[in-house]
Amino acid sequence: MKYNYNRTDVYGVTLNMYLDWAAGRTALGGELRNEDLVSGNLGEPLSETHHISGTDREYTLGVNRTNISAYLEHNLLLKHLTISAGLVAVKNTWSNMNMTVYPGIDVSYRPTPAWTLHASCNTSLRMPSFTEMYYKLQGYKADPHLKPEEMTAIEGGASWNLNWLNVSANVWYHHGRNMIDWIMDTSLGDDAVWQSVNHTKVNSIGAELSATARLQQSVLKLSYSYINQEKEREANIVSQYALEYLRHKLVASAHVPIIYRLAADVNIRLQDRVGQYTDSAGQVHDYEPYALIDARLVWSEPKWKVYVEANNLLDKSYADYGH
Repeated sequence: MKYNYNRTDVYGVTLNMYLDWAAGRTALGGELRNEDLVSGNLGEPLSETHHISGTDREYTLGVNRTNISAYLEHNLLLKHLTISAGLVAVKNTWSNMNMTVYPGIDVSYRPTPAWTLHASCNTSLRMPSFTEMYYKLQGYKADPHLKPEEMTAIEGGASWNLNWLNVSANVWYHHGRNMIDWIMDTSLGDDAVWQSVNHTKVNSIGAELSATARLQQSVLKLSYSYINQEKEREANIVSQYALEYLRHKLVASAHVPIIYRLAADVNIRLQDRVGQYTDSAGQVHDYEPYALIDARLVWSEPKWKVYVEANNLLDKSYADYGH
């Protein structure tokens, strides 16, 4: 077997500082990070090869890129209000990108000891990995000209806390540009391969609800999350990341004492994933919703515990992700 050999050397320097004054706390800093890859199958041809220790082979490919970033942030802390605003400026040598600024702001308001309201708007980017740019073996074809993916995230929510009950709710909107994904055109049959691409944009809307109740020694938890993406699906296109997501996820769990030091933990999970997967025979299937029950019995002592557990207690057949 011909193994793939890769060696990555990463070095950098980070400087952070802050100042407390009458208007709050101001922080600033910067980072320089260099990533250097030599490989047998990832990257551009090297002007000079490097021997792979312990083999009779050479590193013939490689990539080098440097990321420079600087940030400025100010935090205002009042009795009922906290505001944090800042920005980060980023430049990467590999993509020839100009220095780009990504701002953000977070606000938290506490009208009473039990209630907290929060809202935020933040922007960010992610550089493509070397694998996303260059992996070209075993049915994969990467694109070395991938652009960085960028995200604008807006969120708002509230939480209510009592001694025995905690309830929270959040809604959010994500606008992604040039989102990186691996896709396959199944209409090509045996010639189909996974290709790394930039999606023009992917808009996501979501909501999260959760509640935790503590009743004497028992703990009950319930959470639900919902996601919807606006990116339209193309015929015969299967996605690994951006277009496959959990639209619905409901989790209920309970920790219940039974007798003396014996307790039971029960967890129920219901999931409904959007998208399709290809099985080992090459057939494409839609994901089907499913529910699982996991349970555990625990005997706890002050310095040790012993437990027995069963996952998928009802022996359900399901496809969680991929196949």
